[in-house]
Amino acid sequence: MRSDALANQRKIVEAATRLMAERGLEAELTDIAHEAGVGVGTVYRCVGNRDQVIETIVRDAVGQMAASFDEAEAGDGGVEDLNRLIERLHTIVGKYGWVHAALIGGREELRKEMRALDPLRRVEALYERAQASGHLRNDVEAGVAAALILGSLAPWSAMALKARGDARAAAAAVMGPFLAHAPTPAAMEAQS
Repeated sequence: MRSDALANQRKIVEAATRLMAERGLEAELTDIAHEAGVGVGTVYRCVGNRDQVIETIVRDAVGQMAASFDEAEAGDGGVEDLNRLIERLHTIVGKYGWVHAALIGGREELRKEMRALDPLRRVEALYERAQASGHLRNDVEAGVAAALILGSLAPWSAMALKARGDARAAAAAVMGPFLAHAPTPAAMEAQS
């Protein structure tokens, strides 16, 4: 692909990402072309139809998630690695929050790519590593913690957490209840 076509492709994908973050999957190809400052024909030549634009964006988001998991797993296994992963995932969801709808209602190959990431198992393993460091509560099962952490990425949860500030604040809010110094349910019951 020529360099000008590659530059247009990047502009189109960035414009589509912005529009779909604002409007969801209802953003039209003409709107995307206008936002990118190109004609609809250029969108078709450089990326394809609307479904192909969405597929390109979803693959980009999944790739960013995969890189974030890989980086966290390469760390020393402490709480910082897990916290940094949650922060990065919230950053990605902030940019591609509508991607859940595309993955849920989208093409089977996109859902397969997301499943291949195996986020639940990976967060569970990272949680267990961080738990072994003694900085996370031992009374919370790693599988439950992983489900709750990933649940914070659901659009309705992520929007509520976004009200706290940036992705760092969201990660801190998510991690707070899991930290070893957090009160256990038995301690909270004893206080009341």
